[in-house]
Parts: sequence; structure tokens; C-alpha cells
Amino acid sequence: MILFTSILIVVILYYLQASGLIYITIIAVVAELINLFMTQTMTKTVEAKAARRYGKIINSHKAKIAQQSKTIIELKKIRDDSVHKLYKANQSIKKYEGKLGIEDSEAIEISGKEALNPKLSLKKKPKTQEDPKEKFIDLPSGSNRKGLPI
Repeated sequence: MILFTSILIVVILYYLQASGLIYITIIAVVAELINLFMTQTMTKTVEAKAARRYGKIINSHKAKIAQQSKTIIELKKIRDDSVHKLYKANQSIKKYEGKLGIEDSEAIEISGKEALNPKLSLKKKPKTQEDPKEKFIDLPSGSNRKGLPI
């Protein structure tokens, strides 16, 4: 298109000399308008082809994203319900421990006959005194050697 326009410009300039500049300007403007129109038409055609070609892929990905977001919402709801149930269970456990007179740091030992009838007695595990000093060991774990006499 541009080649045709330039050839036309040269021919008009050659024959009409001074008055040909007006015609050349008009022809150039019309040629550029035709060029813009054809470019716009071609762009719309290419966009339509791309939309048809990739539309199915895009729609399938949109459906997957929607399904995943629904799944995430459902899993969050399940998580919240589970946390609420665990909280209620812990509250009831604390309530029952309070009724039995058990503190948090104490453990219950049940053996033999008491396991069959827990009302007989609940033995509290005695607290043990720990050494405030830790023993220094320079051997790697699992070693059979004796440590240094320090």
C-alpha cells in the first residue's frame, strides 16, 4: 500500500509539478486512512481467532479455579468446626478433671483391679526431685565408652 502511494506521489509530482502538492497530500491522507482501516480489520480478525482458539482453555481454567476456591472454603469451614469441637472437648475435660480434683501437672496411675473399677482409688504419681546440675557428657550419643571423671 505504501509502495503504491509513493509511486503515485512521484508520478503526480512529475506531471503536475507545483500544483501536484495538493493532490499528493490528499492521496497520502486517503492512503493512510485505508491503511489504518485495513490494520484495524486485520487486528479484529486475529483477536477473534485467538479468542476462539484459547477460549476453551481459559474457560476450563476458570472452572478449575472456581472449584478450588469452593473446596478451600469448605475445608476452612471443616477446620473451624473441628477447632470448635476440640475446644468444647478440652473445656469438658477440664471440667471433669476439676470435679475429680486433678491438677494439670499430675498424672493418674491406674493398675490391675483399679482399672476394672476406677472408683476404688486414684493414685497420684509422686513428684520426683530433679538434679539442678546437669551432668556433662562429652561423648556422642550411642557411645559405649565411659565418660571423663569430671
